[in-house]
Amino acid sequence: MGRTILRGGTVLTPRPAGTGDVVITGRDILEVGPTGPASGPAPLPGATVVDCAGLLVVPGVVDGHLHVLGGGGGSGYHTRIPELPADVIVEAGTTTCVGMPGVDPITRNPEALLARTYALPVTGPRARAMAGGFHWPPPTATGSVLRDLHLLPHLVGVKIALYEHRATAPGPAELARLLRELEWAAGATGKGCLLHVHLGTGAGDPDLLPRALDESGADPRRLQVTHANYTTGTLALATRLGGLGCWVDVNPLINPDRIAGAVAPVDAVAALLAGGIPADRLTLSSDGNASVPPTLPDGTTEPFAYRVELLPTVRALTAAGVLDLPDALALVTANPAAALRLDGDGPAGPGGLGTLRAGGPADIAVLDPDLRVRHVFRDGEHLVRDGRAVAPDPFRPPHRPDPAP
Repeated sequence: MGRTILRGGTVLTPRPAGTGDVVITGRDILEVGPTGPASGPAPLPGATVVDCAGLLVVPGVVDGHLHVLGGGGGSGYHTRIPELPADVIVEAGTTTCVGMPGVDPITRNPEALLARTYALPVTGPRARAMAGGFHWPPPTATGSVLRDLHLLPHLVGVKIALYEHRATAPGPAELARLLRELEWAAGATGKGCLLHVHLGTGAGDPDLLPRALDESGADPRRLQVTHANYTTGTLALATRLGGLGCWVDVNPLINPDRIAGAVAPVDAVAALLAGGIPADRLTLSSDGNASVPPTLPDGTTEPFAYRVELLPTVRALTAAGVLDLPDALALVTANPAAALRLDGDGPAGPGGLGTLRAGGPADIAVLDPDLRVRHVFRDGEHLVRDGRAVAPDPFRPPHRPDPAP
């Protein structure tokens, strides 16, 4: 069994653990701690040593909202975005992602999403998926959402869209019933079975989610609202729900430079904290590869980019003094893993995702002091070396040089 030693880095689990080593044996972490006999100055023959002096050794990023199949499609067939390459995901430091259904339930159906979820770990991140999407009732693989969650271990929840003009959504009674079903499914399967709610910018009853939560009797942690920073209105509703004990998710893809009326992610996190929401109930997710590039105020179109990076927002939160580095890192590691119940043993994943601990999976990112990705390991496999994927996606088109003048 091969052994890799990440030597001499500043270890964040995401809590501070000092300068030391992380020792990987096979798929798991053998030891996290100061340099000692297990890693020592004379490691076992055949061990690979990665010099991490001056670098940060942290848990791999857990991105709870990513469009691995590609988003778009709501503005015509030509607006369907291609699949997200695996190497793009891991080069962002992400070792676990949750693939999301989107606007198009016909050509981006549950079977296609699950197939992509099964494919990604071959060269990229650990992957899970959510049922649902923008349409009600949601498409299913087995005939019902409840059966999907019970029988398909890669499904970890249901996404719906509220206050969204392109969505059909459940009414109050259906929403309360869905929460009750998710509560049952969570108990029966050990999975998170989140109700992951996209908050749109349209008009609607602001009491819908609080009332459904109350009527269902579900654990508030069964509900996560995302796109909290879409507008000041969505931020106010998210703050209210966070006060009830729900998870609140902020998306760096949504910011005033791209979307009029949006709240900058750093400002949104600061406002949520000021509103009394504990930092350990907040998450960041990328919503990457979600939609066609918008038209900018000058009439040009924004260049297309996958936009899967979360670590720049972590860096911005610390630079602004909103959170210290361990708490900011937790927004993209321990917190989303806890929301999805990937932090404990269960069918949705091995125990310990989102943290570094002995016996846990070796899902690790090595970052420079500016939080740029240097190395990534998933299940002990070295996926990113010196910032580049070890195994580039085989279906990603090569760079084409500009045509000669």
